[in-house]
Amino acid sequence: MKVNIFTLFLIFILKTSAFAQQEKPPSQTYLGLGIGVSLDRLNDTNLSPLNQQGTALFYRILYEHHSRNILKFDIKYGDGILKSGRKNRLETSYYKGSIGATYLKNLSTNNSTTNVYIGGTYKLDILYMDWYDQDAFSYISTHGLSLDASISQQLTTNQLVQSTISVPVAQYLSRPPYNGIDEYIKENQDDPINIIFNGRLTSLKTYKSINWNINYNYQPSNHLNLRLDYDLNIQKAKTISEFKSLSNRISTSILYKF
Repeated sequence: MKVNIFTLFLIFILKTSAFAQQEKPPSQTYLGLGIGVSLDRLNDTNLSPLNQQGTALFYRILYEHHSRNILKFDIKYGDGILKSGRKNRLETSYYKGSIGATYLKNLSTNNSTTNVYIGGTYKLDILYMDWYDQDAFSYISTHGLSLDASISQQLTTNQLVQSTISVPVAQYLSRPPYNGIDEYIKENQDDPINIIFNGRLTSLKTYKSINWNINYNYQPSNHLNLRLDYDLNIQKAKTISEFKSLSNRISTSILYKF
C-alpha cells in the first residue's frame, strides 16, 4: 500500500508542471567534498540498556544537477566513540554511512526568488556499533523511499538558503536478533552486503524517522559554491529489541560548478 501511494504521489508531482511556465533556467552541475561533525544520542537495547552519546567526524561527496528541478547524489561516512555508564567509562566504537539519490520537482513559477519543491529520495543508511572487538555488537540498516518537501529562498544574486524535510514511506529494516548473532550472520560475516539488505518492509509500528536539513549557500565566483549544512535526524525502531536515536549534524562543503 505504501509503494502504491508513493507511485501516485510521483505521478501527481510530474503532472503539476502543466500549471507552471515551462521556460527552463540554465542548468548547473556541481561536484563537491565536505566534512562535518555528528553529535549523536542513542539507545539500542540489543547492545546495552544504557543511553549512549558520542561524536563522529564524517566526510561526504556530493553531486548535484540544477535546472528547473534538482537531482542530487550524496555519500557520507563517519566514525566515532559512544560513551555511557558512570563517568562515561564504557566506550563503544561506532560507524555511520549513507548513500542517497534525491529528485525534487519545482512547483513554483519561473524567475521566482522563492521556490517550493516536492519529490523523493532513495537512501541506504547504516549504523554499526562494536564493543571491545565484537564481544558485543549491534547495527541498524535501512533502505527505501522517502517523501521530500523543500523550499529555497534566493537572498542575493550569490546567496541562497534551502530547507528540506524528508519522511520515509517505504523502508526495509535490518536488525540483529536479540543475542546479536544467528546462523545467517555467521554464514554471511564475510559478505556484509547480504546482511545489510536482508531486511523486512516496515510499518509505522516498527520504524519511524524524520530528517530536517537547512543549508546556506554562498557563491564567491562563477565556478565555486561554499555551503554550510545543519541536519536533525530522529529514528525509532522496535523489533525484538528497541532502537532510538537523535543526531545533530553540522558540515561545511565546497562545490565546483561545471
